[in-house]
Amino acid sequence: MVDKDRQETFSEFLDKEKQNKLFVRLVFTPKGAIEEFAVIYCAIIDNVPYEVVRYDCSARETIHVHHFFKKKRKRKRHLERERNYDTIEEFMETIKKNWHDYRMKFLEK
Repeated sequence: MVDKDRQETFSEFLDKEKQNKLFVRLVFTPKGAIEEFAVIYCAIIDNVPYEVVRYDCSARETIHVHHFFKKKRKRKRHLERERNYDTIEEFMETIKKNWHDYRMKFLEK
């Protein structure tokens, strides 16, 4: 369990209907560096929340992306990226720009 003082979370809706949400979780080392993060796109479909895309890393695992699909299949791909704020912001912008496409692919597969 991570100490709450080393953790920060925030979220925002991506649409007016509040059916698509961007969620970000950061965990810092005791010295303030990024230890872990997750940038997640969640969609509410038929009143059920689903995780659609998640960029994340942990203290033990490198940065990777998960693409989830409604039919329970998922895809994970490791990314050669730096663990820093620029990378997190890029992932946030990617989700903001492409959430419509991610949602359609989630429903198709």
